Amino acid sequence: MLITSLLMSINQLLPVVILCLLLNGLVDLTRKQLLVILGSGIVCSFAYVQSAAIVSQLFEHRGLEFTQIMVCCIIFIASLLACNQQKWAASVAIISAMVLYLSHYIIYIVGFWQAKEAAEPLLIGTLLGVGICFSFGTLFYFLLETLKTHFGDNSLHILLASNATAKLLIVIDLASQIDVLDITTRYVDWRGFIAENSELGRVLKALMGYEATPSLTALWVYTAAFSVFVLVCLLIGKKSQFKETL
Repeated sequence: MLITSLLMSINQLLPVVILCLLLNGLVDLTRKQLLVILGSGIVCSFAYVQSAAIVSQLFEHRGLEFTQIMVCCIIFIASLLACNQQKWAASVAIISAMVLYLSHYIIYIVGFWQAKEAAEPLLIGTLLGVGICFSFGTLFYFLLETLKTHFGDNSLHILLASNATAKLLIVIDLASQIDVLDITTRYVDWRGFIAENSELGRVLKALMGYEATPSLTALWVYTAAFSVFVLVCLLIGKKSQFKETL
C-alpha cells in the first residue's frame, strides 16, 4: 500500500505540476492568480467526483469516458491559446488538468482511507509522493527559467507542445476503450531503451506522454498534433514581433 500510494501520488500529481509550471513560465501568473486557479481546480475535481455516478450513465453508460475526452481536448486547445499570453486560457488548462488527474486521485484516497490498516501507509505514501513532486517541481522551475533565459519562449513552447499533445494520447486510449476509435494493431516496442515504469519513464510520461509500446495510430496523431501546435506558436510569435515593430 505504501509503494502504491507513492506511485499513485507521483502519477497523478506530477503531470499537473509540470503543466502548471510550463504555463506559468509563459503567461507569468501572479501568486494570487495561481492560488485562485489551484483552489478552483480542487473544487472542480471534487465536484466531478461527486457527479461521477450521474455522468457515467450518460451516452449509454460511457459518460465518464466522453467527459474525460472532452477535458483532454480542452487542455490541448487552452494550452495552445495560452501561448498568445492569454491568462484565462492558462487557467482553463490548469483547472482541466486538475480535474482529469485529481479526480482519480481523490477516488483512490477516499476509497482506501476508511480502511484502518491502509490509512497509515496511505498517508505516508501520499506525503512522500507530494514531497517528490514538490522537489521535482522546484528543479523543473529553475530548468525552465534557464531555458527561457538562453533560448527564449520557443523552448517552453516546444515543451508545452509535447505535454499538451500527450493529452491526445489519452483521448485515443479512451476512445478505443468505448469502441469509438479503432486503432491499428501495430505497435512500436521501446521497452528495451526506456521502461515505462522506470524513474525516467515516469518523468517522460508526465512530461510528454511517453509510452513504451505506442501504437502507430498514436505516433501519427502525436506527430501531427505536435507539429500543428509548434507551427501555431511560431505564427503567434511572428505576429507579436510584427506588432511590436509597428
